Amino acid sequence: MDQDLQLSLANNAKEWLALSLSISSAEKQAFRKVHDGFFTSYGAKFMAHVYRTTFEQMLQSMPDTERNRLLTTLQYVMDQAIDEHYGTLHG
Repeated sequence: MDQDLQLSLANNAKEWLALSLSISSAEKQAFRKVHDGFFTSYGAKFMAHVYRTTFEQMLQSMPDTERNRLLTTLQYVMDQAIDEHYGTLHG
């Protein structure tokens, strides 16, 4: 992974952490309740659709260069996870 992308991802993680820390425990619990309720009511396929839609909307607001780097990294990480998963199942 190139250094610019690592720095960008690290900065993103710091921003998410700051946001997470700024959300009260009550808000976190309310979000968790809604999230878990949707998951229980509609299942994993529905939640995968929600996550995908959220990710697609996020990508639309990114500059092309950053979006391309993120998608390249996502593909790399997914390939690794698939290899590890199937390696443990068949290895």
